[in-house]
Amino acid sequence: MSTAQQRRTRLLDTIREQPHEVRTGEVMALYRANGWGPSRTTARRDLQYLARHGQLAEHGPVNDRFYTLRKDVRP
Repeated sequence: MSTAQQRRTRLLDTIREQPHEVRTGEVMALYRANGWGPSRTTARRDLQYLARHGQLAEHGPVNDRFYTLRKDVRP
């Protein structure tokens, strides 16, 4: 499994454990805690990737975006 897949899997598992609104800063903290670089760009891209692939729903304007689990998706 690639590093990107590991990050995204861990991110999705974390969101599933306690569903809530997720923002880039929180993802950066998760990545830092797991030894992955806390890059804002990487965190943002991973959230966008999961939204594009139907796992997360994207909300809000571009400068205040947040993500939630899609309610119609099962683990």
